[in-house]
Amino acid sequence: MVQDRFHIEMVDISKFPIERSADYAFWEDISHEELNEQVLAGVPEDKLKRFLEVVRTGTSLKMKDYFYRIKAN
Repeated sequence: MVQDRFHIEMVDISKFPIERSADYAFWEDISHEELNEQVLAGVPEDKLKRFLEVVRTGTSLKMKDYFYRIKAN
């Protein structure tokens, strides 16, 4: 689980499979490692918190060139 600068735990999405799409037509799986290293690395804390909270609710959110969401069954 990730903590903010005040050591407060942020929303944890690591237990859920994540997928991404450029246009909502085709969704592809993405590993948490790839998400963390290539997408979320260096993102300001406030944007990271918002991303984790929105994705955890089941909604998609655009970050850089893709929309991300918890994989639909």
